[in-house]
Amino acid sequence: MTTNAAKRQQIRHQMRQRRAGLDRENQTQVTAAVVENLKKIEILRTAETVAGYRSVRGEVNIDEVLSRLIARGATVTVPRVVDDDLEFVRWLPTTASTRGTFGISEPVGSQVLDLGTHDAVLAPLVAFDRTGARIGQGGGFYDRCFGRLGDTRPAFIGIAHTFQEVERIPAEPWDIPLDAVVTDTRVTVFRSGTL
Repeated sequence: MTTNAAKRQQIRHQMRQRRAGLDRENQTQVTAAVVENLKKIEILRTAETVAGYRSVRGEVNIDEVLSRLIARGATVTVPRVVDDDLEFVRWLPTTASTRGTFGISEPVGSQVLDLGTHDAVLAPLVAFDRTGARIGQGGGFYDRCFGRLGDTRPAFIGIAHTFQEVERIPAEPWDIPLDAVVTDTRVTVFRSGTL
């Protein structure tokens, strides 16, 4: 294991433990604050297609945001793992789902939309730094999906608890940086002109 890989694994382990230790009241407070901060993201007011996610293991729950997007007429998708890739499947709060590969709620059936047709992607993460580097769950799913799109891609917005910010994420060549991150205390834009 390289030094970068070992450091990333250490950060991932620490953050997962910290998230796992959160109580329900804290999670509810963080969710409410993130929902409010997401209202500041201009692209989410007009986006036609937005990818979200179904939270698991201490990730910030954004179901309310996804429901609001649907109510205003946007198409919302959530990821479903297929082999070593993600497909983005149309989602409604009433969509039938099952526990997927990593215990995450994934839609059954439903329409698959190409990631390139999305305006924005709201993605969970394990850690991020002040440059927009992120550490995900470790499978590289989002990096591979965004890597195929090149420069013409949806806005990539990370969703996190404030404590998930670290001093520096050791970068790997395949890492796709965030355009912005939204936490319970602020919105940080890393790539201007995308939101």
